[in-house]
Amino acid sequence: MAEIRAQGARFVARLAGVDTRDGAARLTGAGIEVERAALPDPGERQYYQADLMGLAVRNVEGVELGRVDHFIDAPANAVMVVRGEREHWVPVTPQHLVKVDRVAGTIVVDWPADF
Repeated sequence: MAEIRAQGARFVARLAGVDTRDGAARLTGAGIEVERAALPDPGERQYYQADLMGLAVRNVEGVELGRVDHFIDAPANAVMVVRGEREHWVPVTPQHLVKVDRVAGTIVVDWPADF
């Protein structure tokens, strides 16, 4: 990787050996891996999706919803897909993401169990 920088909520990367728009366009849809040490620390109440994968999720009423399975990048915001007895699609917004405790491996969300 030649260069990486934050641009809003995403990152822009310039890759070594890719010097034209056509060269970059050929990589559309390709995965790019970056060493964790090269990424900036997330800010307060910000998380890398990879850090939330597999964490146990319960709602503010204490109902266990399941574990974070994956994320979907929707137009308005990311959605956390939680799988347990049923599947829950929880918007990843400050309103819904109440508390993340990576040490305990838990996430508390403001999301009804029956939704």
